Amino acid sequence: MTKGNNKDFSFSFFRAPVTNKKPNGVMTVSEAYQYITSMAALEHTHALRTISNHDEARAYKGKHFDYATFSGTFSYGSDNGLLKHSSLLCLDFDHVGSPADIAELKQHIVKDSNLTTWLAFTSPSGDGLKVVVEIDLSKCDHRTWFNAFRNYFHKMYQREVDSQCANVSRACYLPHDALCYAHPVILKEKNVCKF
Repeated sequence: MTKGNNKDFSFSFFRAPVTNKKPNGVMTVSEAYQYITSMAALEHTHALRTISNHDEARAYKGKHFDYATFSGTFSYGSDNGLLKHSSLLCLDFDHVGSPADIAELKQHIVKDSNLTTWLAFTSPSGDGLKVVVEIDLSKCDHRTWFNAFRNYFHKMYQREVDSQCANVSRACYLPHDALCYAHPVILKEKNVCKF
């Protein structure tokens, strides 16, 4: 797939609720890592994980969680609003299982030499995994990369990637995860998250 270096990936950041389609700013991978590992979403993440009703949990998430469109900067939160692609793609693995199952899958993915993983963190629900990988748009477009990753993860990991990740404007809620993985380049940066 691609090999990482210290690129300035940037993408749009949106404040809750998810019905807000106007970006509140531009975020970098480093800032996303700092946001996820900070206290910013701790309270809402804990509250969400106490809700057992699926519809109630979905409504709570949409109302309370800030989100990012990792695949680019946007004038508006839709595919037609894309200003510039970030060369990132966020993959979503639903219902992975227990924290131990999530940690195991995360370890396999971040060690996979066929991928350049910039972030990997537990989903807001607590039973899934979000993985932000680098893509090379000079080789093929966003949707083709998504299909390649979907096939790769099905074959190599027997895991299904959420099909909605094929959309370039796919919103990714930003939960709290103190154990979020970040590419080693990110961990060397000393930026202070402005979000």
